Amino acid sequence: MAVRAARKRDTFRHGNLPEALLGAALKRLEAESIEAISLRELAADAGINHRAVYRHFPDKLSLLARVAEHGWHQLGQRVTKSASGKAAGEPALLAASLGMFQFGRDVPNLYHLMAGARLNVEGKFPKLDAAVYDALQVFAVGFAGTGMAPDIVIERTAVYVAALQGVITQILHHRLRVAPARANAYVTEISGRLIKGMR
Repeated sequence: MAVRAARKRDTFRHGNLPEALLGAALKRLEAESIEAISLRELAADAGINHRAVYRHFPDKLSLLARVAEHGWHQLGQRVTKSASGKAAGEPALLAASLGMFQFGRDVPNLYHLMAGARLNVEGKFPKLDAAVYDALQVFAVGFAGTGMAPDIVIERTAVYVAALQGVITQILHHRLRVAPARANAYVTEISGRLIKGMR
């Protein structure tokens, strides 16, 4: 009787194990859900012994924080590119807002993780908070470009982004029923209303 060879799991054959695990987590997240992610199954996906995972991610929370950090970096690139070349103030804000919606539409499960409960409650993941801050700078710059007083820009940015995240989440969950063909125009219209309300 032939014996099937076991899949070899050798941590030393991975050039960058944390990145391999991040990639496996992102694939599982979008294909299934946050609940589908387990360190043991990601080890199997990456072809390594599950004990090796704990050297880089001691628990699931630390892995999810790394996934969310990656997401915020990606979002930051998306919204910055969207706002690039737009006039300062409202035009840049509207473009960045649409970029955020399109990011959420493209990777909804990652977006829900990022926009969900704060993962860095105990301050264990400072790189995550730094990534959030960096990603949202384009909105702060946008509000500064409207002529808003500098001392209220940060607060207005935080309130605006929270409201925008809520709108996007409701669209993605189909609680706000918006036809896909109209979604970009709808988000732009709502963003404009929110921006005017922040002044």
